[in-house]
Amino acid sequence: MIEGLGGVTSQLIGLALDAALMRHELIANNIANHDTPGYRAVGLNFEEQLNGFTDSISKTDDKLLQTRLDSLGERLQDGDSLIVKGDETVELDREMVKLTENTLRYQALLKAAGKRDELLSLAINGGRR
Repeated sequence: MIEGLGGVTSQLIGLALDAALMRHELIANNIANHDTPGYRAVGLNFEEQLNGFTDSISKTDDKLLQTRLDSLGERLQDGDSLIVKGDETVELDREMVKLTENTLRYQALLKAAGKRDELLSLAINGGRR
């Protein structure tokens, strides 16, 4: 795919998909280690970082927006979004609910990306399928 064709929306969907995948791995790790002595649950605070980003989207120019997107992606890849939840023990029921929520979120993001691709295809083909 041509880079930048989908703009900011494509990049945000891509970052959100990456975050959902990372969250899935973290939840699976929490479940696998639920009975490990001294293990503390690990989570992801990507949405909090994303909320700060999306609040300022309409107030910035394209170059600054691109810089912020790149920074957000780097923080996600570097693990800066990871949080260790203190002395919180892993509760299997809660982790399974998180896993289900995350799966639904991931599916919704994939559907949104597919719809975006359909719109791009229509635009490229002059409205013909």
